[in-house]
Amino acid sequence: MIELKVVDYPAAEVYFADKKQHIPALSVLQGNYPGRVFADDAAAPSLAVVWATGRWMYAAGDISTELNRMKLTAFLQTQVIPDCRRRQKNWFEIYTDDCDAWTALFKPGYAGLQVYRHMESVYEFNRARFNPPESKVTEDASGSGVTVDYRQFPVLEEHEDDMSDIHNRFSSLTTTGAVVKVEGQAVSVCKHNGFTVNNRYFIDADTYSEAERGKGYAKLAARSLISYYLDRGQLPLWETTHENTASHRLALKLGFEPVESYPVFAFVMESLELKLQSPG
Repeated sequence: MIELKVVDYPAAEVYFADKKQHIPALSVLQGNYPGRVFADDAAAPSLAVVWATGRWMYAAGDISTELNRMKLTAFLQTQVIPDCRRRQKNWFEIYTDDCDAWTALFKPGYAGLQVYRHMESVYEFNRARFNPPESKVTEDASGSGVTVDYRQFPVLEEHEDDMSDIHNRFSSLTTTGAVVKVEGQAVSVCKHNGFTVNNRYFIDADTYSEAERGKGYAKLAARSLISYYLDRGQLPLWETTHENTASHRLALKLGFEPVESYPVFAFVMESLELKLQSPG
């Protein structure tokens, strides 16, 4: 696998063009999000990996041949694993299409790593089912003194010493988040996570404290952010693991509908507790 130059990205884009789950990969390929692109050939690739800055990768193409499977294994062993060790991270994830070939390839022990497979879904926004908040204080959130502030969040939160060119191009890139506060204390946030293609973007929602969950704060934050971007012609996408029932419920309440499901493979380099985090 070779790292492609930006001018060669269109050759790999064909593998990621048709599905909403690939918007993060397309965001990198179209220059909207920091990352790197690898393929078996620059001009006519049969296998491609889009590596969004961090530990998330999107793989697509032909893995029916032993040669391509070997190239992918070598890529993980010579590029990904050393990078994770340098940053003192013990795991990374690869998103693929939902087909038996990827599951058969990424068996436990693949490339000498522990492998965990789980399913995720993308939800598409149905504007007809969306009820925007009437104000910055809402009946959905318990108690008084509840407000929503909008602030900018950097897309890049960590410095990568060996990716200076990427950081030079994206160091000032920010997105907007809606922060719910109770008596001035932030309790929940929903933000645009930076993955953007045309007028579609992914959002992340989180309520910081377990004690504050179930009170409507995440819903208020998400409704506020969605309204903010609807006014700017942007439509949200929601992504979550199948096991995250709270996230599924919230997505449905906000007017999202599931459209795609796919496997995500988590690779662990040490016998440490596995903690997976996903947008939504």
